[in-house]
Amino acid sequence: MLLGESGAGKTHLMRFFRNQTHEQQKGFFSYMQMTSAVSNYARYVLRNTIDSFDKPYYEPFGPKTGLIEFSNALAESSGVVTPNELALLKEDDLSQEELIDLIYPIADRVIALPQFNGVDIDVIRALLYLQPGQPAISAKVLKLLRCEPLTPYDSRVLGGVVGRDHDDDPLRMLRSFALLIQAVTGGAFVVCLDQLEDIHSMDEAGQRFRRAVQTIVTLAEIPNVIVVLSCLESFYDLLKQHLPKSHLDRLELDPTPISLSARRSEDEVRQILSRRLQNLYELAEISVNSDEALYPFPDSIAETLAGQTTRDVLEWCRRQREKSITTGQLPDLDATASGSENGSKPSEDYELSQHWNDHLAESFEPSDDDRDLVYLMGNSIQRCGQELGHGYHFTTQIDGEYMTADLHLEPNNSRESLRLGLCQKSSKGGALAKQIRELQQNAGDRIPVALRTTEFPNNPRTQIAQQIGTFLSQGGRRAQVADSDWRTMLAIQSFEQQYGDRPEYPAWLQAEKPLSQLPSLQRILDLANLKIAAGSTSSSQPQPTPPTPQPPATKPGDNAPEDAPKPSPDLEAEPTLPEPVSAIPLGQTRTTVPTPVDLPREALVRHAAFLGGSGSGKTTLALTLIEQLLLRGVPAILLDRKGDLCSYANPEAWEQPTDNPRLMAYRQLLRDHTDVAVYTPGTLGNAGRPLSIAITPPGLGQLPSAERQQMANYCAAALGGIMGYKSAGLDKIRMAILGQAIAVLSTLQTDNPLSIDRLISFIAEQDPLLVNAIGVLDPKHCKKLAEDLQTLSLMAGHLFNPQCEQLSTEQLLASSHPQKTRLSVINLGSLGDNASILFWVSQFLLNLNRYAQQHPSGQLQAVVLFDEADLYLPAQGKPSTKEPMESLLKRARSAGLGILLATQSPGDLDYKCRDQISSWFVGKVKENTALNKLKPMLSEAKTDVTSKLANQQVGEFFAIRAGEVTSLKANLSLIRAEQVPLEMVQALAASSVNQPQFGIRKGGAL
Repeated sequence: MLLGESGAGKTHLMRFFRNQTHEQQKGFFSYMQMTSAVSNYARYVLRNTIDSFDKPYYEPFGPKTGLIEFSNALAESSGVVTPNELALLKEDDLSQEELIDLIYPIADRVIALPQFNGVDIDVIRALLYLQPGQPAISAKVLKLLRCEPLTPYDSRVLGGVVGRDHDDDPLRMLRSFALLIQAVTGGAFVVCLDQLEDIHSMDEAGQRFRRAVQTIVTLAEIPNVIVVLSCLESFYDLLKQHLPKSHLDRLELDPTPISLSARRSEDEVRQILSRRLQNLYELAEISVNSDEALYPFPDSIAETLAGQTTRDVLEWCRRQREKSITTGQLPDLDATASGSENGSKPSEDYELSQHWNDHLAESFEPSDDDRDLVYLMGNSIQRCGQELGHGYHFTTQIDGEYMTADLHLEPNNSRESLRLGLCQKSSKGGALAKQIRELQQNAGDRIPVALRTTEFPNNPRTQIAQQIGTFLSQGGRRAQVADSDWRTMLAIQSFEQQYGDRPEYPAWLQAEKPLSQLPSLQRILDLANLKIAAGSTSSSQPQPTPPTPQPPATKPGDNAPEDAPKPSPDLEAEPTLPEPVSAIPLGQTRTTVPTPVDLPREALVRHAAFLGGSGSGKTTLALTLIEQLLLRGVPAILLDRKGDLCSYANPEAWEQPTDNPRLMAYRQLLRDHTDVAVYTPGTLGNAGRPLSIAITPPGLGQLPSAERQQMANYCAAALGGIMGYKSAGLDKIRMAILGQAIAVLSTLQTDNPLSIDRLISFIAEQDPLLVNAIGVLDPKHCKKLAEDLQTLSLMAGHLFNPQCEQLSTEQLLASSHPQKTRLSVINLGSLGDNASILFWVSQFLLNLNRYAQQHPSGQLQAVVLFDEADLYLPAQGKPSTKEPMESLLKRARSAGLGILLATQSPGDLDYKCRDQISSWFVGKVKENTALNKLKPMLSEAKTDVTSKLANQQVGEFFAIRAGEVTSLKANLSLIRAEQVPLEMVQALAASSVNQPQFGIRKGGAL
């Protein structure tokens, strides 16, 4: 629950939450305002959920709606739909009988799976019916999902499905949605209810509030449902007295409400302004001086705006931004700077808003006739001109199956003319292609706009996708008009008949903008650019004068090796290989009578973390664990940044003198049974053993569409990182285009690896398939993106060299000797700066993710050690490694792949992943900042050890598993990790290439 004053930013926070949820593909988001005086709140939530799902899931991923994303996840991830059935499902010319014969058996198999227990089978059928994209069928599916009455014909088309229009059906439908989302994506179903306080002004407010809370409490009992409530704090205090204690406890105790402060301090205002200005300049591709964050405003503007609400500050920023974009000039101060124009709505405006929400909650069914839809669109475009107010005049004329829309813009008296037509036919047999060609020919000098009630075909393997991309490249527009958009257009017509004669109606219409905020009308009219054209008086862009400062040079990390712990291991007199499944000895308890401390081998399937300051012995403990695993036949991969892990390839480390014969005996045992290989990605020529990476991990094109897109976005983020892209502004747009390009190309060539040259040419040529895939994003960004990729290829092309040994997790884990276990050490020292390291490691993580997906196992198969893991999974920031690492920690568990994270900066590691890690080893930590950040992670431990961490000695750790805490004195590793010079690392790596054996003896002899 979010509580706060009016203007505190609750709605902005919800919008950010939605964007984050969808960008990271962590679930499905539903948003609504609780302003309607409805009797059945479950029905109200359901209809708004369908409206939310029927909008683009996340525009940088393309125009695909949430419903189609949901349908794809079911069809591609259920595990029972065969490739042949999936191909047939996506055919858009199957007859009703053919669809029934295909979908019903699939649904029967799906519902029989345990994870679909409790799901309504007709919901499964309905989502599968969305796959072909047939407009007439999709409209009937949406009626079913909205729990609206079905006509006998509707029911027959869907194979005899019975409508779900009883009062308790909407809640059951929402439950089925939640269970299905959990079953096919593992994600959350987020329901956001905003402006809960508006119930207070309605009749029987207390009873309505109680019914609304009853609905959301029932929903929240479903494990993957997250309900977010937003309410003015003062009204909540009045309304909550109507709730029973059980509901009140559910709202306030699980978890406690979050209170947002409305008034912003001077420093907070300065941060808001600087972020908004930075975004404005990035969009205009202008360099700014970071030392003058508020340029061109005087620094005193922050003091002037201090004390205003978040909403008012953001509204002030919006006005300045819109004015700057429209005029092409620098933002400047105006008379509104010292006060708020936002304020609260007049009471009559509020009354109309409530009437509108009540009206919109009714059922409005779009016509099945295309001509009726064209007429409705023409009427709605004219109303859009009224909403936009002075300076806009839109006229439409219907001509058979087409419509002309003339857009008159003042004060420059410019004009834009559109020719719109519905293109609803199947792509089979060239019917849709013919419709689009005829629309282009009929448009003449006008801009052709193709409309469709379902998704346009986007399979890059088809000719129609190529044709649509060419159509867009030649200046055409396309828009999928969602069912919810048609319903809103119908609703405003009847609403105007009831309330249009009120004197306040025109002002309400321009303030509410019920039509011009619809995604389809925004695309059809290109409203973002239309507003610029309407107000533009100059084509010049704002030109701040301060030069762009160069970023400071990155300081090299501390490469000093850790001191090895002092205790001796508990070794047997006659060393023999341990049983493969035996527990792993780590050390002894720090008690009066020490006892052995073991770790079950299979515990590592749920990962482990080694935390401690420099010199605490954490790396040595991790290596002790790995050595024991190698002796048990478990291969390991070590990511080595400092060069000390390469000691395993150094003959001198194996021959290091010791007065302990048992230690030498065990060392020799490990040596005889370990196949060591060193890799040096980033080296040139014949130096070392380069390990080349591909742009994408193998098999990307064979993944389900949602997962393929996610992996493509990870690859794009990695490439963007090494090119210095930021995660905002134009850089974010270019990375989104890059992600689409990778996804399309991986679909086209599923067998051959994607080369950087192929990627560059595909983007530089603005291939029609790419134009089709990027949706509303402007293809003009392709030129700069291709140039940056070409620069990367010229400067770092050796990282992608196909002639070098290619990165392959399978090869890294496979030993060429039957009696030996593979130990692969990847030294990152030749990669250079952190940007290159993060890029390479992000690709390595994607390769591990792919390996984990293709090699499921309930037993430990291998381990991977990430030393200095805080670089890859930091508490602050979002490098290209972070999301792939988070994904790997979840996925690797089902593949028997143990991830070991070690860091000497425990305060800098992101502990949001703590639920994925079952074993924690915490050594000496002295810094207060690090200790404070560790406290939440240690909170589940049954014994508070925070105060004891600073006093631990080298090799002393607290081992924490399932809340149990053990004080541990670690064993000594068999090989002491000491830094190996880079030249020697490269020589050791080169010597491991094509060697029949890597049991190095003193003097280099085999």
